[in-house]
Amino acid sequence: MTHHIFITGASRGIGLGLLEHFLQKEKCKVYGLARSEAALSHERYIHHSCDLSQLDVLPDQAISILPEVAAGDAVSLINNAGLLGEIGHMGRTDVSSLREVMDVNVSAAAIMMDAFIRRYARHQGKKVILNISSGAGKRPVDGWAAYCASKAALDMLSEVVATECAMDDNDIWVFAVAPGVVDTQMQSKIRSADAADFSNVQGFIDLKENDQLSTAAQVAAKLEEVIEHPEEFTSVLLDVRDI
Repeated sequence: MTHHIFITGASRGIGLGLLEHFLQKEKCKVYGLARSEAALSHERYIHHSCDLSQLDVLPDQAISILPEVAAGDAVSLINNAGLLGEIGHMGRTDVSSLREVMDVNVSAAAIMMDAFIRRYARHQGKKVILNISSGAGKRPVDGWAAYCASKAALDMLSEVVATECAMDDNDIWVFAVAPGVVDTQMQSKIRSADAADFSNVQGFIDLKENDQLSTAAQVAAKLEEVIEHPEEFTSVLLDVRDI
């Protein structure tokens, strides 16, 4: 049996780490969605150039990207794509950045979930939706208003959809997983912020200097545990540091 894995934001950061991790598994066929070109070439990798902020065309694109698969095959959607947006206090940032963060982090993830459920609700095989959340969705962080709000929304979206899937008896597992502090391009952006826009910038600089950041590969291995053994997790909201 084949495990078909769909990863948004697959060109860098955690998404690229997930892509590289699952391509090491011979049973996995991976489909990556990203605005940029494919980060690598592999016989079991299919890349789709897709701008997740284009919400008017995304529903049709999503359905076309998700293929019919053989009975018994596993299917997993990992909504990894996410934007931090412009760092700064409300009233001093570009409104267009606020909108784009919400579009990509919440609306695009919801559209991908909707397409996945429409396509695979009746499929006979393991089915998992895994949304990449953040600890920032559970506490206020100055300068990150849109990001915090979008991740909080993604958590609640995940809980609602998990409830609906249980009610509909479609055997789709849904999780939102906070990956911890990971050494990605987003972290580089955070460390370059001005303290007037983000008061804890020095704390993130210290994490890097003290080698306290996780790697994308480490996070990918933890996320695989959720995807491969969803029945072992009783909560929709998870943190990789507890897995």
